[in-house]
Amino acid sequence: MNALRILASAKQRRDWLHAFAPATLAAILAAVPRLYRLNLAEFRLDEANHYRMAYFLTRGDWRWVGSTSSIGFPKPPLFVYALSLPLAISGDPRIATGFLGILAALAAGTFYLVLHRFWSKRAASCAALLFAFTPQAILHARKLFTADLLPPLCTLFLAAGIAYLKSKPKHAGRLAACATFAFALLLMTTFSPLLLLPTLGLLLLERRRDLRPRHWIVAAAALALPFGPYLIAAQDRIPAALAGAGSPPTPVSPGTLLDWIWGLSGAPQPENIVSIAGLATVLWAVLSLVGLVFLVKQARKRHEGGPARFLLSWLCLPTLLTFVAPVEIQPHYLVILYPPLFALPAAGIELLSRQARAWARAVRVLSWVALLFLTVTAVWQARDWADALPEKIAPQASLGYRWRVAERTRLLVAREGAAEALLLLPDDSLWSEEANVLDALLSDTPHRLVDGSVATVYPHHAAVLTIAPEVEAAASIARPCTQDLGGDGYAYRLWDPAGASAAACADDLLPAEAQWASGVRLLGYGVSGSPRPGETLHIVLHVETTQGPLEADVHWFNQLEDQGGQRWGQFDHAGWPAERWQPGERVLLHFDLPIAEDAAPGPYILRVGQYVYHSPENIENVPVVDVAGNPADYAVALPIPE
Repeated sequence: MNALRILASAKQRRDWLHAFAPATLAAILAAVPRLYRLNLAEFRLDEANHYRMAYFLTRGDWRWVGSTSSIGFPKPPLFVYALSLPLAISGDPRIATGFLGILAALAAGTFYLVLHRFWSKRAASCAALLFAFTPQAILHARKLFTADLLPPLCTLFLAAGIAYLKSKPKHAGRLAACATFAFALLLMTTFSPLLLLPTLGLLLLERRRDLRPRHWIVAAAALALPFGPYLIAAQDRIPAALAGAGSPPTPVSPGTLLDWIWGLSGAPQPENIVSIAGLATVLWAVLSLVGLVFLVKQARKRHEGGPARFLLSWLCLPTLLTFVAPVEIQPHYLVILYPPLFALPAAGIELLSRQARAWARAVRVLSWVALLFLTVTAVWQARDWADALPEKIAPQASLGYRWRVAERTRLLVAREGAAEALLLLPDDSLWSEEANVLDALLSDTPHRLVDGSVATVYPHHAAVLTIAPEVEAAASIARPCTQDLGGDGYAYRLWDPAGASAAACADDLLPAEAQWASGVRLLGYGVSGSPRPGETLHIVLHVETTQGPLEADVHWFNQLEDQGGQRWGQFDHAGWPAERWQPGERVLLHFDLPIAEDAAPGPYILRVGQYVYHSPENIENVPVVDVAGNPADYAVALPIPE
């Protein structure tokens, strides 16, 4: 008996060694498209927010809560923890993106090893290659998005579940805890894996006769304990989030759900069924249906059908739950179907391989042909995706382009000895993708965001102005009083308040003087354009902040009136937000002010004032004050030159 056990153990080791080579090959093949041209990776609002949180985590800003989900619920922080590993080595977001790609590539190799335990090499190779080359699987490994960590963690859960099903009775309790802990890691990333909760329950029930009460307790602890710190940290936010999620969700139609799953599977999307892509789609669908029949057939076996029942529950139960889930389902929620979704066509090949022994050798050949077809289709799709990648992501919105802007700004700040960078963008709100991304990528460099379409800021210290190409007016205003540092789409200029040309930007402005109670002093103004009805004036206001930052939401109003006080034009704006004011800074506010076509002829007067915006029904005027600080008026009148 001992000799038989030794021989069996040696055979298992040889099988694992023989399986390791194709698993390694699958991982290498999967890594190629995931690491291909990371400069063209997607990097938008969600990616920027995750990058920012992970970066500051590496700098000691520990957190127990991650980003906020689409339903307003705070997520657990595992994804942020994972991103902090590569960011602790380098702040380059391409390194972090490649890190997720490598995890997904390793998952493809692991997927092969898992299926190889109970399927043939052909079927396991088919599933691993689909995982490696399917465009959507590649896409969900090339972003800093929570769903991108799910495929590797799903593979871990799959491996733990299969190990639990195939284990000896004495090891069942230990592996049950491993499976529940792997599921907890999924939930610690985001909440869409909750759709897999019934799958976990059915998995544990498969070996219920081998589990003692203590095993159930340990498994429950492995599932619940990792959430302790998160629940304590998020307890104040959870009630409000639950109240906000109380509205009925928009139901998902069966057709839409099928389209989402079909897109995730990587099956070709033909415009014409009578084409190569159309034939590929039909064959893919046939193999998937055959694979479904095979899984159902295997699941009916009492003792050997555990893996098939596990896969079927994984593929079917989350899909059915989407119809009754109390939240609105998004396509990326179904990423939890990776990688078992690729087991369906592979199961079709497995059925053909097994039936070949009973029917004819031709069926065995057919299984090889099906494997070759799926491999060629997957590689073809990956190649097609790679060719279309530059068209899918605009160069100006790509990770590489924005990282170059941030890197150039960082290097110029260090080289010129500047105190900070000022990013002049078409929108300075963090809801703006460009502003949010650059703000995140410059987390290690002092910087402020400026709405360059209405303001140009000159602080009392040296600063590098990074000017977006969309705000040409800001670039032209800054040109006389700043030094050119080159450009690459963006313009880079150095502001030096001690330089000889520092006052040149205000040389052509008319003198004016006024002081607002908010802490802003008017120094001058300029007007260009024809002051006639139907024309547009370009206004420049030269102001200085004498205090700040402020919590008040201070806005400017600019009203064009004739000599009788009739208003013929108005432009309101936030200008340079009061929360970013610093004492002693000069600001040039610039904007276009159209004159009504039916306006009376000039001369005109520009009335400039401020107000604090509390709500549409609550607007508080900020008074102009005299030298003693007493309110004198609510606006200053500036004559428009003829």
